[in-house]
Amino acid sequence: MLSSLSLLSLVSSTSFVAPARPLVCAPRLAPPVAILPPDLLAAAPVPSSAVPSAFAAYGHYLSLLLMVGSLTTQSLTVKENMSEEEFDKASNADILNGVAGLLLAVTGYLRATQYGKGWEFYQHEPIFWAKLTLVGVLGAASFFPTTKYIQLAIAKRNPDTPYRPMGPKLVKRMSTLINAQLLALASIPLTATLMARGVGYNESFPWQAGAAAVALSVFGLGYKYIKEALEFEEGAF
Repeated sequence: MLSSLSLLSLVSSTSFVAPARPLVCAPRLAPPVAILPPDLLAAAPVPSSAVPSAFAAYGHYLSLLLMVGSLTTQSLTVKENMSEEEFDKASNADILNGVAGLLLAVTGYLRATQYGKGWEFYQHEPIFWAKLTLVGVLGAASFFPTTKYIQLAIAKRNPDTPYRPMGPKLVKRMSTLINAQLLALASIPLTATLMARGVGYNESFPWQAGAAAVALSVFGLGYKYIKEALEFEEGAF
């Protein structure tokens, strides 16, 4: 009897813990792999025009930066009673502006005819012609300062003629045209971005109208500013 009670006491005092169920993990599925034909897996060949196109684009952007720097230098340097050193600095900046403008024209031509969308697209894009008109205004407006720099540089090299700084009237006119060039230069990238996206594209647009506007801006304004520079006289406003 005692042994039976002891056994029951032992059994009742023992805690039974249910065995834990083994965790069943779902198998991991590998991400799907697209099976492509071997010809598509191969790297696409680089076009032969990729490197020349990159250099043309680089030259185009570099020319814009050089023009901004040269025009800003002139804007800060041209003033009344400027010294000979300041005049030389401004005239050298104008030379750099001319070289950068030539680079802009050459690289722009290459990008429009060989490395861009092609003439078939650009001839029907009015904003393309607006951009070229701005370039024409930019170039024509530079003729007046360049002409005056040349005249003053020739006079400065004459040992019999003392150096004479620019008068207030000439400084005002020079500053106006330099700032006009900066304004035109700031507008060109906007027209370029709109043009590249086909904004305003119209197949019925006559390219002759755009070319006429460009020619008028280059030759018409160019003649006007050169004539004004040659006939310019310092005097009362």
